[in-house]
Amino acid sequence: MSEPSWGLWGTWEETEACLGKVVGQSTGPDPVERGSIRRWLEPKEFACDIHTDAESARAAGYDDLIAPASMVFTYGIAPYWSPGDKPAAIDDEPTQIQIPVIFDVPAPCDKSFATSVEVEFFEPLYPGDVVTCTSRLVDIKHKELKVGKGAFLRQEDTYTKQTGEVVAVAYLDIFRFVAVDNA
Repeated sequence: MSEPSWGLWGTWEETEACLGKVVGQSTGPDPVERGSIRRWLEPKEFACDIHTDAESARAAGYDDLIAPASMVFTYGIAPYWSPGDKPAAIDDEPTQIQIPVIFDVPAPCDKSFATSVEVEFFEPLYPGDVVTCTSRLVDIKHKELKVGKGAFLRQEDTYTKQTGEVVAVAYLDIFRFVAVDNA
């Protein structure tokens, strides 16, 4: 079995040591803004006045127009590339969305897949809000499946505004395992 190029390699003891701890944190590089809301709505042909018209949003009880709730994920992700970073080469691994239980929590596994996601939304996102996502490893369940032996790792992502208000909490379950072929 070889170490994966995409995740942090380690022992199950090292995985267990991460339980209950912050395993990742990212702040989105851009504040919520009207243009990105419009660009998110357009391809979906999603017409809802609280996302495009401040007066309609105020009439519905908001302070201003709001971003669609699921845009919290867009605004809370760290940049994939920043000025000064090395340019990507044609043979580089593809850039992945950073999922701390895969990339930052050590485990003796060479494969993974997502099994579920649950999200609860709390506060609206207004233009100018900046979102931070804090990830914790909250559960580990060892299991052997047909694909291999490993563990379900549950990551809790708490999305907050610059004010500290919680916008959303998401739970992501990832099965990390050693593929039967590689055991």
